[in-house]
Amino acid sequence: MKLVTKLVATAAVVIVLGGGAIGGIGHASAQEPGTPQAQRQGRPKLDVLGKLAANLNITLEQLKSAIKATELQIVDELLADGTITQEQADKITEKINSSEGPGLGKLLGRRHQDGQQGQERFRKAARREIIQSAAEAIGIEPKELVAELKDGKSIADVAAEHSVPLDDVKAQITEDATARLAELVADGKLTQERADQMLQKLADNLDRIVNASKDD
Repeated sequence: MKLVTKLVATAAVVIVLGGGAIGGIGHASAQEPGTPQAQRQGRPKLDVLGKLAANLNITLEQLKSAIKATELQIVDELLADGTITQEQADKITEKINSSEGPGLGKLLGRRHQDGQQGQERFRKAARREIIQSAAEAIGIEPKELVAELKDGKSIADVAAEHSVPLDDVKAQITEDATARLAELVADGKLTQERADQMLQKLADNLDRIVNASKDD
């Protein structure tokens, strides 16, 4: 019985995280002429699940139940490690329980596809906010600081030219970042654990950031 349970759980994960494969089957079947759209969309997935259930010597309902339980378990794990917020977890859980909208597999697939673009947007946004904070501490406009950085200077160089202690600049950057992350946590867009990790990463790299130049 334990072996069957493990097989069901494994199969469920494959289906949940490999939803694109099932989706591909559905797309191919949609090209068949003379078949109502609802039938074309529903039949391939049920056929795959039915065959998988038969191979595992369990009923289709048992397989569906295992998939649902695995999806909910994954949501709990993503919430626990700070990958998603409570608000996001609630929305995904609602869709899983109601069987409406994209499944967890599609949601995770979309997150994976958007991951690199999201990271690049985050880096650009973080750089803008660091420049704004540093410029405020130095007493110049952000565009002036950007121009100095493009000329090969570092934030530390510009601060020294304006007789501003580098520690004051670093304190301003940290204070602004802390306030911004607190807003995101309060809005449910970021978990506190993730915010703490980001602040720690900023602290670990701040000396390198303020001393970095275009030629480094």
